[in-house]
Amino acid sequence: MNANITPALSRRIEGKIAYRAADGSALGREHFDLSSHAGGHVMRALCVLDDVDLLRDVTLSMDADWHPLDGYCRLTRAGVNEATLWFRVDDDGVRVDADLYGARQPSQHVATDARLAYLGLHPLQGDALIVARRGTDQPGVFLPVETVTNSISPNGDEAVGATRMHIHVAYIGREDVTVTAGSFPAWRYALRWREDWPAADLWVRADDCLFLLMRWSMIPSWYELAAYTEA
Repeated sequence: MNANITPALSRRIEGKIAYRAADGSALGREHFDLSSHAGGHVMRALCVLDDVDLLRDVTLSMDADWHPLDGYCRLTRAGVNEATLWFRVDDDGVRVDADLYGARQPSQHVATDARLAYLGLHPLQGDALIVARRGTDQPGVFLPVETVTNSISPNGDEAVGATRMHIHVAYIGREDVTVTAGSFPAWRYALRWREDWPAADLWVRADDCLFLLMRWSMIPSWYELAAYTEA
């Protein structure tokens, strides 16, 4: 690179997350790109769920403190576009435009208590970003993180639309974790999306938001970082 040119990206992580059945066999995968620049961060993810013939294409833009700015999610099942949603975060809520099964929906505004803390569009690397809003204080205590999501279902493909909710997140502590991509010092968290659901266990690399592992007793499948590169 020309020595007089300042790189547009200060950091970039590209990775692959394996979606696994209880016996470890492959159910799908997620290819993601997590990049940082002078003004914030961008995450892109293509989620391939072979077991339900679903593709989820997501882009999230965030400021320097990981607050969401805008987002995009497209769901394609068996080659047919089921939903496309665009989210724009304002100081008083989230504005949403959507196409469902090819039909344009009325624009929607979801009011929030303050500027939104987290936009949940279902990639696993996206799930890991919530730790930037929760932090590591008060270990073991579930604290609410105000969220707007495109679906409350586990695969993010049911009752698609913009829904305001609070995800309750607890920081459990530091642990060492080994996955296919390697061994890492990690932060462990518990995430509870609904009161009638058990919390999911999430491990991210200590000191950043890189997804490492998730297990959830509600479903037999589990998820691990299979490969990554960073620069």
